[in-house]
Amino acid sequence: MKKVSLIIAAAMVMLFAGNTQAQLGINFGYAPQTTTTTIGNNNSSSDLTGFFAGVNYNKPLASGIGLSVGADFRYNTKSESTTILSATTTTKQTQMIVDIPVLVNFGIALGSEAQLSLFVGPTVSYALSGNTNVSENVLNTSTDINWYGEKSNNSQLDLLGTFGAALTYQQFRLFGGYRIGLLDLDKRDNVKSTTSGIFVGLGYILK
Repeated sequence: MKKVSLIIAAAMVMLFAGNTQAQLGINFGYAPQTTTTTIGNNNSSSDLTGFFAGVNYNKPLASGIGLSVGADFRYNTKSESTTILSATTTTKQTQMIVDIPVLVNFGIALGSEAQLSLFVGPTVSYALSGNTNVSENVLNTSTDINWYGEKSNNSQLDLLGTFGAALTYQQFRLFGGYRIGLLDLDKRDNVKSTTSGIFVGLGYILK
């Protein structure tokens, strides 16, 4: 991960050096996440609903080519309830993540005010928190499970391969893509856990 940190640091230096040409954008959108766990030959998956908001700087490097560095806050959640007789058990999962995407983009002008671009690059992802709350209404009990506690097998740091496309019209941007986790997030030798998911969003470019 030291190499990843160096890449991000170099990208930040390039981006902010002479940043008069860089464009600042604000973004928000929808980003569900699937966590796939493999134990031996058995696979299982868990889905979370996700939303994100953040900012990015995009600096032109050459004609039609730019480098974008951003910071996004992502919130994932899922809630399920089961009822047996009069007892209802509710399980709610929540996760908060910071994403740092470093993306190279290739743009093609569509007239004087629109542009279609493709982007690709790494995203460093760090989970700030993760929790499962299990509550029951009859006995009025509530239990919290910290995903990243002292004895947890879960890793908070992930590296995601990110790619997608964006359509920009004047100062508005519609974008979407896919993220796939490149690291095993389970510290156990016999268990592998990775994340993946689509994302779609809207952006506004500040000039």
